[in-house]
Amino acid sequence: MGTTIETGIYIARPPEAVVKVILEPANAVLWTADLERFEVISGVPGEVGSRARLHYSQNGRPYVMEDVLLSVVHNRRYVSRASRDVLTAEVTTSLVPSGEGTQVSVRWRGSGKHPILRWMLPFMRKSIRRQAEADLRKLRGLVEGAVPSATSASGDQTSD
Repeated sequence: MGTTIETGIYIARPPEAVVKVILEPANAVLWTADLERFEVISGVPGEVGSRARLHYSQNGRPYVMEDVLLSVVHNRRYVSRASRDVLTAEVTTSLVPSGEGTQVSVRWRGSGKHPILRWMLPFMRKSIRRQAEADLRKLRGLVEGAVPSATSASGDQTSD
């Protein structure tokens, strides 16, 4: 694949608490930029082979990506492939226990299917990284309880 970004953040909660928020489909719109709906189409979130449609709206333009979970090491590593007609990206989310919390790392490797996008994607690396960093900050807020999650709003406990 053509373009790779890597970033990470420390979250002051154990990996299990981070994964609980990440794998709850209703939470995805709370921490992922431009995502309006996360639609599970097959399988169980967090299990290899599960599929979802990610409904985005960016600058007023709606689009849908299909996401497939490719591999899992529970509470440690999740690899998925998101694709649509013009782009395919492989996203690896790694969780490493660190003290009382978790170091969360994201690696995004994407490739354009159209020649113009293949050419442009490397120039977009910085903005893709900035957006991933902003998403991780929102995720941290959800996990650490600064922002109510969909799970806590439904009455379930998000703390251990």
